[in-house]
Amino acid sequence: MASTREKILNESLDLFAENGYHGTSMREIAKAVGIKGSSIYNHFSGKEEIFSELFNYLAPLDLKSEKFRTKFQAAEADPLETLNYFGSIVIEEMKNPKKVKLLKMMLRENNNPVVKKRLQLRMENNIERITAFFLRLKQEGKIKSNLDPEFTANEFVGDLIYYRMRYLLFELDSFEELKAATKKHISFFWENVRVN
Repeated sequence: MASTREKILNESLDLFAENGYHGTSMREIAKAVGIKGSSIYNHFSGKEEIFSELFNYLAPLDLKSEKFRTKFQAAEADPLETLNYFGSIVIEEMKNPKKVKLLKMMLRENNNPVVKKRLQLRMENNIERITAFFLRLKQEGKIKSNLDPEFTANEFVGDLIYYRMRYLLFELDSFEELKAATKKHISFFWENVRVN
């Protein structure tokens, strides 16, 4: 049986997805959980803490985590395999209904200061990590010498975000189309940046 804290997180996610972060009150969350309005504060200091915890568990991958650090360090052997690995993670995240709910809410509410701050920081950290990856490939002569690593990182990530938005927000593509487009993008991208 789920703890009260878990119930609060689950109900909050559903309410955030339905009403948005701004449109959801602590009172509504408490009611959905079945506890008194004041009792919710025994578990969380407020809505921002609830969102923060949901973000930590469900938000898009964090490339600064230890798991990915080792993957980047091993990337010299096969850079294309590394790019495909990250592409597969982006795709797999879309199979998790909770992640999809949170991502849709964050994309719709990207102007909310709480949401924007968390998304912006995660994006900056990920671009920083991918930039370092492309810088290393450039120094090793594996990608074209005239490429700016930061621009290259943004170009790589930009299309991944585009295809996710098509899938998440506009529902233009099926999961299989998202998967195919992501793989095609990575292959096309690598063919155009690598040293022949």
